[in-house]
Amino acid sequence: MHSDKKTSNLKIEKKFLKIAVILIILFFSYFSQLNAQDAQSYYQDGYQFFSQGDYNKAEENYKKAIELNPNFENAHYWLGKTFRQTGQYDRAVTQWINVLRINPRNSYAFQYLNDSFRNTSKVTSDRSGDFLLAGLNLIEIQKDIFLDEKSVDNYSLLSAIPYLKKAADLNSNNIAAYYWLAEVYEALSKKVSWQYTSLAISSFEKVIATEEKNNPSAFQRPSEYWYSYQELIRIFQSLGLNERKDDLIEQLREVKAAPFEQVLNNAGYTNLGYPDTIEIIKEDSKELIELWKYEKEQKTFRIVNKEVVGEELFE
Repeated sequence: MHSDKKTSNLKIEKKFLKIAVILIILFFSYFSQLNAQDAQSYYQDGYQFFSQGDYNKAEENYKKAIELNPNFENAHYWLGKTFRQTGQYDRAVTQWINVLRINPRNSYAFQYLNDSFRNTSKVTSDRSGDFLLAGLNLIEIQKDIFLDEKSVDNYSLLSAIPYLKKAADLNSNNIAAYYWLAEVYEALSKKVSWQYTSLAISSFEKVIATEEKNNPSAFQRPSEYWYSYQELIRIFQSLGLNERKDDLIEQLREVKAAPFEQVLNNAGYTNLGYPDTIEIIKEDSKELIELWKYEKEQKTFRIVNKEVVGEELFE
């Protein structure tokens, strides 16, 4: 009897607990909807004031909308436009950066960010290298080749983009600008939104395409080029894009082989690509002597300053 009463009390307690949980959920749901409605009302009022040219009132209402809903994309966007209309470009940039934090695909915010950048840029020259340096300073890059996304805040990452894009626009052969753009986009893909991944991929691909077009048969290439291959292979692998990864690895193999094939072809040796082994015999400021060894063909070539001087005994 006592046990039945205890069981009954437990059932009642569970029932009341469920009701309490439901009421709490309904309360917060109602409160959230109320906030959303209020934020929307402030946003609409802000738009009306903006349309009438009353930018002070527009600013006030957009700020109230954002206070109620910090991720209100359109409110940030139009607050940015309000600041732009009143010449407050630094404050406008902050709002468009917030838009891109919420929605990386907002192309209008990107455009306005770049436009406002012309008025906020600390670089007074028109040299690509100066803009590159300014962008790297924002993300605290000095001699490193990789960006540590954990040590750089999102605002700095987004602020660096216009500088790096400007560096690339001024000099389309500035592969360092494209490389660091890719690194910034990749960091943002991890910290803000995966949608930045495609931008990172296209920028890494631009590094590779530019270098291979300008120096099709180069032995020495800048580190940004090699790391772009490395980063792309890693990204494709992480996304499960195995076919693109394999194609890229094959492309890299062919590119690395190209200058060696050219040297050997000029000396009458064909169908030989990248050597299995490269042994450096001598290297100084005047002379570089190497042995290129091909295991399958059982051949060794003596190379002086990248020219074939003869075939040697294979060992």
